[in-house]
Amino acid sequence: GDALVMSCEYATMSRQNVTLGGLAITDEMCVNYVHYYPKVDLEVCKSSIDTSSLEKYLKFMKRMELQCTSEDLGWVENYQAIEWTPLRASLLHDLYERAPLSMQCNKSSGERFPGYWDNIPIPQVSHPLPVDERKCHSPQEDPKEENLFAFIR
Repeated sequence: GDALVMSCEYATMSRQNVTLGGLAITDEMCVNYVHYYPKVDLEVCKSSIDTSSLEKYLKFMKRMELQCTSEDLGWVENYQAIEWTPLRASLLHDLYERAPLSMQCNKSSGERFPGYWDNIPIPQVSHPLPVDERKCHSPQEDPKEENLFAFIR
């Protein structure tokens, strides 16, 4: 079937630590409203990276990058425990582009729509928008770095 794909980019280079998504004024938000017809009993759909993929990334950061991530910490604390470098940020960006999604769609009553909504593959985009040229090399340009992404496969 068809899919509506949305992504957001944020300019947060001036911040000292990672900027997380959320509902607080200090968090980043990426919200879209879609009008559709005919009416169905749909209130909201949300998606996020699959939890197991993110857990693998955090374990990789601890084991291979010697970062202070831990299964005992929450998501915010784990993100803040990483000393961010361009490579670590690039690895996380690649994870978000490749890892499956976990979705939640609710009816107007607040009840969840039935069905299996975890481990959803990322839809293939048939008509992508033009991408701005990167100022640094990407892992795809350096075959030595390609094996760094094996932990999400």
